[in-house]
Amino acid sequence: MEHTKTYHRTLIVGFDGATLDLALPWIKDGSLPNLARLASSGKIAQLQSVQPVISAAAWTTFMTGVNPGKHGVYDFVKRESDSYKLIPTSRRDIRVPTLWNLLSTQNKRVFIMNVPLTYPPEHINGVLISGLGSPNLKTFTFPPDLSNVLWAKGYQVNRSVYYSKHNEKEFLRESEKLIEQVTQSAIAFITQEPWDLAMVVYRETDDVPHGFWRYMDSTHPKHEPHPIYGNVIRNTYQQLDSSLGKLLDAAGNDINVFVVSDHGFGPLYKDVFLNEWLRQKGYLRLKSSHQAQNLLSRFGITRNNISRLLRSMGLMRVEHWIKEILGDKISILPQDKWPDLHAGIDWEHTKAYSRGFQGQIFINLVGREPHGTVNPGTQYAEICRALTNDLLSLKDPEDNNPVVTQVYTREMLYHGPHIESAPDLVLVMRNYGYVTRLGYELGHQGGQIFGESRIGESGGHRPNGLIIAAGPDIKHEEGLSPDVWIGDVAPTILHILNCPVPIWMDGVVQMDWLTGDILSRKITFQNSSNTPMENTAAPTDESDEMMQRLRDLGYL
Repeated sequence: MEHTKTYHRTLIVGFDGATLDLALPWIKDGSLPNLARLASSGKIAQLQSVQPVISAAAWTTFMTGVNPGKHGVYDFVKRESDSYKLIPTSRRDIRVPTLWNLLSTQNKRVFIMNVPLTYPPEHINGVLISGLGSPNLKTFTFPPDLSNVLWAKGYQVNRSVYYSKHNEKEFLRESEKLIEQVTQSAIAFITQEPWDLAMVVYRETDDVPHGFWRYMDSTHPKHEPHPIYGNVIRNTYQQLDSSLGKLLDAAGNDINVFVVSDHGFGPLYKDVFLNEWLRQKGYLRLKSSHQAQNLLSRFGITRNNISRLLRSMGLMRVEHWIKEILGDKISILPQDKWPDLHAGIDWEHTKAYSRGFQGQIFINLVGREPHGTVNPGTQYAEICRALTNDLLSLKDPEDNNPVVTQVYTREMLYHGPHIESAPDLVLVMRNYGYVTRLGYELGHQGGQIFGESRIGESGGHRPNGLIIAAGPDIKHEEGLSPDVWIGDVAPTILHILNCPVPIWMDGVVQMDWLTGDILSRKITFQNSSNTPMENTAAPTDESDEMMQRLRDLGYL
């Protein structure tokens, strides 16, 4: 039976990648009036993310209130069972219930829109429109029939224009269009559907800074003054601030509002080809034939290039049709001009390898990897120590300064039943100003360890996001409040909505943020099930499409 309604509805607006480093000065100078209004009547703080600092892991911690060792998602990709092939992660890989799943069991009605890693959409008490990680032309909503309704209205699930230095105008045009699309669709639902919790995420505060940071940042080595592009990051924040105002008007009075990001942002300077470094240090061996690529790839006839061309022409349905017709025969076409990670490495003579956006290293462990070479126990510990020492001595020849700021073992970062799938080492390079990407380094010139982003990115992730909250249950406090962990938001929302907090959550209710009757309400805890969610593999066509999208976004 539902509790007596002694709670206020709550609206969460996610600005992916937004940082107080940018937002706070713009709040103070009047550029972001709606955020300023919330901050002046509520609280504002940095929201600390997870390691590695990447949206897949961070939003999953947000939606579950647990660290990755419990929810099982560390990146946008994972290693396929009994193989070195990498496949995309999805909502199927989240091993504990989400916030909206928990609320649904308490008879609370929810509206969830555009949150990354919510595909395939789960059955909830309300409406869910999945976000980043959703394939095109597949059912991406709950209830399922809603997908056809949105498609008929021209709703665009994914970008068709991805950032490169050659299409900046088109990229910005589509960014503005996507913001408006999400805003208008969200308004339609929150004004026409009953809800206790509504959540909407915007991706553009991540997508735009990745490409345009160098135009804004006069200290960036690649800085290029530009009368228009120099302001586009601020313009994006302003457009989202305007969208926030529209959502607040639509949601009505007497609600709690949380504006959150999954991580922050800052300058990006270089890519580090860690697998090449591992090769030079003797930890990894490439197959001798890895340079002998398919003749088609030498002429640019690859799955990636064909896919990019069709989508740039708006022919997503043709791309989908080709994949449906070819099926497994599509593997005749090379994926790209460089070998995939699983195909280019001599695994039986490799001790460690790297994959991931920030700099994650995996030991080729006996019993865990298909062709493991390092034994658990003493040998594993010795390899990790040796790698850590070697990594801390890695220097950029351009300035002869160390590259690796920090090396974390997985035990330093995670705890829980799914720590076995965690990276063995997680790196921070030049305070997040250097990153590594997966795979394409195998096709670079031999010996090259440092290079520029292949798509021209100049901005990258930082662990310090933002949280701004206001409403009848939120205390007002001048200035910045102490930092909050991203996993604390879910239990705090549960308490605000008068629902029990599962005892398995790592996050804690932020009582310092609350006021009024809710402050005196005792937190109730529940020994509810944290049974793993469904964990079935994605169909091959979905997997290929989502991997391609991650390449286009620069994560691979």
